[in-house]
Amino acid sequence: MSSNRNHKNVHAFQKSNADRNARRRELYKLMPPEEKKILLARRRAKRAEMRKHNLSESSMNNDLTTASSSNSTIVSVAQSSNLIMRKPMLLLSEIGSTMPSEMNYIKLKEISNCQFCKAKKFEYEPPAFCCSNGSVQLTSHEIPIELKNLYLDNTELSKHFRTYIRTYNNIFAFTSLGVTYDKELAKRNNGIYTFRVQGQMYHFINDVIPTNKKGKNLQLYFFDSQNELQNRMACSNKLNEYVVRTLMEILKINPYSMFLKSLIDVPQLSDFYIALKCDSGLDQRIYNLPTVSEVAGIWVEQDITNSTPPHIRIYTKSDKSQLVNYYYSCYDPLQYPLLFPYGQGGWHCGIKKIKCSSRTSTQIYCEQEQLPSIKNMCSIDGLLNMEAEVMLKEKHKRDTISCREYYCYKLQIRDDENIVLHARRLFQQYVVDEWIKIESQRLDFASFNQDLIRTDVLDGILDVLRKGEREVSHIGKQRILPLSFTRGPRDMRRRYMDAIALVQRFGKPDIFLTITCNPSWPEIEEKLISTDEVQNRPDLVSRVFRAKIEELKNDIMKRHIFGKVAAFMYTIEFQKRGLPHAHFLIILNENYKLLTPEAYDRFVCAEIPDENIYPYLYSLVTQHMMHGPCGKLNPTNSCMKKKGRCKSKYPKEFVEQTTKGKNSYPIYRRRNTGKSVKIRGHFLDNSWVVPYNPYLLCKFNCHINVEICSDIKVVKYIYKYICKGHDKIAFHIQTNDVNLEIDEIKEYQSARWVSPPEASWRIFAFPISEMSPSVYHLQLHLDGQQLVSFKSTDNINKIASNPMIRKTMLTEFF
Repeated sequence: MSSNRNHKNVHAFQKSNADRNARRRELYKLMPPEEKKILLARRRAKRAEMRKHNLSESSMNNDLTTASSSNSTIVSVAQSSNLIMRKPMLLLSEIGSTMPSEMNYIKLKEISNCQFCKAKKFEYEPPAFCCSNGSVQLTSHEIPIELKNLYLDNTELSKHFRTYIRTYNNIFAFTSLGVTYDKELAKRNNGIYTFRVQGQMYHFINDVIPTNKKGKNLQLYFFDSQNELQNRMACSNKLNEYVVRTLMEILKINPYSMFLKSLIDVPQLSDFYIALKCDSGLDQRIYNLPTVSEVAGIWVEQDITNSTPPHIRIYTKSDKSQLVNYYYSCYDPLQYPLLFPYGQGGWHCGIKKIKCSSRTSTQIYCEQEQLPSIKNMCSIDGLLNMEAEVMLKEKHKRDTISCREYYCYKLQIRDDENIVLHARRLFQQYVVDEWIKIESQRLDFASFNQDLIRTDVLDGILDVLRKGEREVSHIGKQRILPLSFTRGPRDMRRRYMDAIALVQRFGKPDIFLTITCNPSWPEIEEKLISTDEVQNRPDLVSRVFRAKIEELKNDIMKRHIFGKVAAFMYTIEFQKRGLPHAHFLIILNENYKLLTPEAYDRFVCAEIPDENIYPYLYSLVTQHMMHGPCGKLNPTNSCMKKKGRCKSKYPKEFVEQTTKGKNSYPIYRRRNTGKSVKIRGHFLDNSWVVPYNPYLLCKFNCHINVEICSDIKVVKYIYKYICKGHDKIAFHIQTNDVNLEIDEIKEYQSARWVSPPEASWRIFAFPISEMSPSVYHLQLHLDGQQLVSFKSTDNINKIASNPMIRKTMLTEFF
């Protein structure tokens, strides 16, 4: 028995050794040539040292072994430590410490342009990302050459125009903008400019004749036209007269401008019905510019009939403003004349997709994936019925371009220069405006289709029926934000509960990793033109950061840089200034758990590396991983609490060895070496270093904080931290009315904040959160407490008598 057991142990060890060597060979292929040379030289030196002491080759590869016992089912702490030390950690496994040998930043792979719309693509972007495999086709963006020069030239006049472009756009806009934005972030002399909006954005059209002698917006095109230049210059003291005069000349071709100027010659204008058409009716898939008659009209009152196209009425003098709805085609050109000088319409309902006659291999593959498998069918009839349903679903696919698809197509980078992307601060406003438009459409759907999500518990329905109530519209929850709405309160709570389910199944998380976008990544800078600034290209920042997240996921899940992963979760958040960052919580496989301080040191370092030995790593640590300074060195730093203490408790104390924390992160090794670096005017030492993983820091060249969190008992706090949802203001309206209905949709709209990178991220439909493995939800409820869905028009007796409402997954299981 003993010999058989030993034979099995030897066989298992040989198999694991072979697997480990195979992984090493695969990882060796991924290394850059310079790294391979360094690693090979170290390997040869180690072999030469081994020969001096007559040690075998196997002892060099397997200096640590794990003893097994026939009557033991629990792996000891020492054994687990050995397992951790033996597994390959790319560069770290070869050097026995947290300091890697020199390696360079690894760029994303070059990807060919889209074969349909010729849009430039980044690694990990799906084939249908830009134009849905050719089904979305829209005309390119055209602007006059004079305006293009103002956007792209490097003259002092062009630089001035780009700096104050939002101001110039506002004085030429036909609609006024109603918005609440963060004025501190919008100051030009206080950090990076960020157009961050709270709540909704509204576009209003004012009367043609101003109530006072000072006109604004469309009134400047009509009122006192002889002094138009002086009237526009009076709007702001930051304007340049030559630029204003140039823009006035350019916008003479604008159909809305031409229409308003033509009203000057109309006698008794108040007797006429003036209107701007909601949609010009032009096909945006082919190049044609709108004319005056296609965007506006003027009629005698009695000529207005039901056949008159949808429009926005403009009054001569009514002391009230008209709201321009987001689903009007004129929504964009009225507010952004400097982006759409020809009056080109924006998104509206009914823009048709292109029907592609020839299918690509990717599309064929996807269609085959949707077909049911014969292995899952119990009868041929069931298979035929399933195929019929799939074919019917294929026929009923939406043939119109959605709002998100429209703006995702418009924000792509193509060789024919898209001036909208280079409009700097105006582009920030534009991209936030368009995302709020998309989200408003989704919220309107939830608001107008509450019948689809009207619910109440079964006992509640029966109680109402006993009291004599027959109107279903009087019962059930109303005005709720459904679970399917991404980043809504129900959605974020569901994500939190799913994460806790993973903890119950796989145990507490082992690693808490935070990665923040680096705006100086080469992939971003290479796509910028000379007049661009990184903060004004949120589309580029979002796309590159998403590709980096996918690469990091591959490192964690496929290359196993921390060991085999049992479960993980990440969420994307956006800083106040807009830069995106991601929080990862990683649960390792049982054999790869980090149980000792020695294991912690294999993955996390909290010291400044030697500049002479690791110059590249040294530069990254000093650039990305030094906290603050705060405290006495900088009392106004953002991390400082009211009591004058850093919320992250920096500077840390010096310690010679890493130790476990008591219900906290470990106390990492921070030796007092006497070395310091000058950061933001102050000399900082190891006590200011944010814990990091050297390999990931070298590879991604950004702030990437890695913490061991397996000793933290308050696991719920960590998951609540990363599942807290979007930025929002906190407010509560207190009332004594017990019958007051809470409108969750309006509360969400009023409280949320939106920044340009987040708006771009959502327009591109990048995931906000991901979890692996996925969690399947089971219905658990008390007797009679299951939720019942119904429509407000249903009969309550019919609902109560339906036997299906008493059947749920839980009741039928037993």
